[in-house]
Amino acid sequence: MGEFPLALFRLMYPQFAEVSDELVLATAQLALCFTSERGCKCTEQMWLLMVAHLLQLAANAAAGGGTGTVGQLSSATIDKVSVSFAMPPATTAWNYWLNGTPFGQQFAALMSRCNSGGFYVGGRGERAGFRVVGGGFPGRGRLRF
Repeated sequence: MGEFPLALFRLMYPQFAEVSDELVLATAQLALCFTSERGCKCTEQMWLLMVAHLLQLAANAAAGGGTGTVGQLSSATIDKVSVSFAMPPATTAWNYWLNGTPFGQQFAALMSRCNSGGFYVGGRGERAGFRVVGGGFPGRGRLRF
């Protein structure tokens, strides 16, 4: 990837106006470890979102001494102070970490959009064209329905 678009970052994420340019650029270098050239037109936007995600996680940690809370508030009690959060659905630690900020959630959405696709091998007659170990065709080349 090229040079980090600092002016665009400042325009799109004004909540980080108090963060120095040096810290934003250093975080952008770290963000490159999480993003890569994906071959889609959203790669730069994903880089910006990852920088915002990392900066927000750092701000949450500095403000609360921890990593911050994740999830929607599901219940709260005043007497004997009790707060419960509904955890966002996450199948992996990576998704859980990304759900820590709205920027990470947007990053995950863009990443899934850019990574969609793949290829499909049919379950009907098309499979008869693939050979198995030993050179034969699956099901001896006959269709099974």
